[in-house]
Amino acid sequence: MDNDTVPEIVRNLESMVATLTELIAVQENVVSEQSERLMQNEQALKESNERFLAFIKEAAMRLKNPLEVVEENLAIIVNDIEHGESEPGTVSLQLRIQIKNLEQIRKNIIELNKAIVDHYGELSYASKKFLTE
Repeated sequence: MDNDTVPEIVRNLESMVATLTELIAVQENVVSEQSERLMQNEQALKESNERFLAFIKEAAMRLKNPLEVVEENLAIIVNDIEHGESEPGTVSLQLRIQIKNLEQIRKNIIELNKAIVDHYGELSYASKKFLTE
């Protein structure tokens, strides 16, 4: 090695070190940005799951209470029939009311199922159709 090549080698090494330093800085920025996006995505997912759980709880309440009412009303109708305390027209009207209540419960179930399908999109077409119709 002659004296002219040593300074050139040193310059090349300095240039490589500077390039590596720049690459490390860029990599740190990318990792930092990715970490920030990951934290934002995790927070958004957590919030989405919390909203979904709140919806499920509300839907369960909207199903449980009306079902209990229909159950109690039908028990009263049966009791009245068994004890001869009702007329056919009254029974017919009471049963029509319970049919309307059950229709609303069915609509609530379909709404709940649609939310589930929307939240968990990877269901098969047949499953989606069954749950939402």
